[in-house]
Amino acid sequence: MRWLRKQYFQRLKLRIYIFSLKINGVSIKLPLHCNPGLLKGDLQRFTMDSHGWIGEYSVISIGSVGSTPGQLKIGKWFYMNSFSIIDCHYQINIGDRVQIGPHCYIGDFDHGINVDLAASSHRGNKTTGTINIGDNVWIGSGVIILKSVNIGPNAVIGAGAIITKDVPANSVVVGSPQRIVKTVV
Repeated sequence: MRWLRKQYFQRLKLRIYIFSLKINGVSIKLPLHCNPGLLKGDLQRFTMDSHGWIGEYSVISIGSVGSTPGQLKIGKWFYMNSFSIIDCHYQINIGDRVQIGPHCYIGDFDHGINVDLAASSHRGNKTTGTINIGDNVWIGSGVIILKSVNIGPNAVIGAGAIITKDVPANSVVVGSPQRIVKTVV
């Protein structure tokens, strides 16, 4: 009986969370499975299509460059495993049926190396680049995807790979530096 009550309150908490997001202008289509509190930042330009699953302790953070918030679009049947991070400050587009393993990082910006040491918390100027992830992409555990990358449809990214340049469609990519090991038909 306790378990049923706990499940009921967890679902109610999620519904209230999604309702509050929609009131604030976030475009999310249901069903969505996630834990409340995973979305952080300026959510004006965030859209997510139906049937999303976001694992425990994962975070989707949307920052900005100047006064323009980042734009994040996620397609249908999206799956993101636990402890993964999507950090959007410019633009990230994720297609349909994309699966992201645990402990992954996807970020569309980085900081320059010219640091103002006189400023108390200056980390260098941000540089940004769009990330496009095609339909039916499988991203293994611990993968890092950096700015200005296009990943073609039906690609497989092996565990622990660091993606710094484009990945062709239907290819299997592994390693750091990344390399194509085979093509999937």
